[in-house]
Amino acid sequence: MKKILFIDACMRGEESRTRKICEKLIESRMEKEDYQLQTVKLEKEKIIALDCEALNYRTRLIEANSFSDEIFDYARQFASADLIVVGAPYWDLSFPAVLKNYFEAVSVCGMAFSYGPDGVPYGLCQAEKLFYVTTAGGFIGSLNFGYDYIAGLCGLYGIKEVEQIKAEGLDIEGFDIQTILNQAFNQVVTA
Repeated sequence: MKKILFIDACMRGEESRTRKICEKLIESRMEKEDYQLQTVKLEKEKIIALDCEALNYRTRLIEANSFSDEIFDYARQFASADLIVVGAPYWDLSFPAVLKNYFEAVSVCGMAFSYGPDGVPYGLCQAEKLFYVTTAGGFIGSLNFGYDYIAGLCGLYGIKEVEQIKAEGLDIEGFDIQTILNQAFNQVVTA
């Protein structure tokens, strides 16, 4: 059975507008095809940024070609997913810091990507597509460094298609919030 991996970086609990759009996207995909859903709720995970000790430990394991340690669990899960949905609110021109920590855990040479004999990296991930879902109180414009970062990693990982779904202007007084969300819901149903 194919797997959808939902990376949930929505930090506002069940009321998260980003999460609601992600849930609609996942529901729509699961209606079209038989998927098993795996969710990584980052607010509940204990992912810390790699420090010197953790990085050296991980490097020793990689050099020994020993990938069974739990330090590789996120990379293993990510690399084996068939479809990936990242839900991340727009924070400070990017996304919550815990998502960066997650991708540090995923970016494992020999699992998510590798290098050819010519030194050129190539992807090892199975997913053909990643959806990046974000919401913003104002307008993002061209300053969506979070999406740009994720799209860049997808190139490294071998994920061929990256699609952004966003709902903007959600905190601007006088804007019809439900209409904006409905537009995003309609976009995910046709995605």
